[in-house]
Amino acid sequence: MVKSIKPQAFDMELEGGSGLLLVAFLKRNERFAFQAEAVERVEQARSGSVRCFLFNADYLDTAMERFAVKGTPTFILFDQGREVGRLIGESDSDALNEFLGNYIG
Repeated sequence: MVKSIKPQAFDMELEGGSGLLLVAFLKRNERFAFQAEAVERVEQARSGSVRCFLFNADYLDTAMERFAVKGTPTFILFDQGREVGRLIGESDSDALNEFLGNYIG
């Protein structure tokens, strides 16, 4: 299951900088379960090549401000601690995999 991540743990993941990190910024609304499931499928399909997290809902507004996220859902891909890609809008697992395919050989 995709883990929810809090700011301090997220910062530690970024500082670790080992490999790709996909973070989903999702509001807890009627589409949350669909989007979380899409991220879960991607994590299973890309096991070992990308780590996936949902930003913890309790800290979502602060995180959105920090990363200039204007709306949800937004998916940000980090590599070596730096943002390398951003996918905005509702996405199924196929769209997320296609997005990641641009960054994974």
